[in-house]
Amino acid sequence: MSKDLQTLNGQNKLAVWAGRISECRSSGQKVKVWCRENGICEQTYYKWQRRVFEMAQEQQEVSFAEVTPLQAVRSGKVAVTVRISGAEADIHSGADAATVETVLRILKSC
Repeated sequence: MSKDLQTLNGQNKLAVWAGRISECRSSGQKVKVWCRENGICEQTYYKWQRRVFEMAQEQQEVSFAEVTPLQAVRSGKVAVTVRISGAEADIHSGADAATVETVLRILKSC
């Protein structure tokens, strides 16, 4: 339970700092000035900026997932090709809705 609370607390802090960093970057001010006006130590700002950027980069890393259709494709004809964020998938005619939904969800997360 304590580990769960620590994880939740860490995620909350990360979200708060992501908001602060976004606010600073969109303010048009230099980091030093923004930090002084908001009572934040500049070193602390940069420490959290690094953590937020590392987390964002981890979420953007490519991941692969195997999708096994529930029914075998009989026709072999491609009905549609879907391209999202540089990823591509061919959906064959006769593919069931659950498989199509899974493929689209995976492509969207890429």
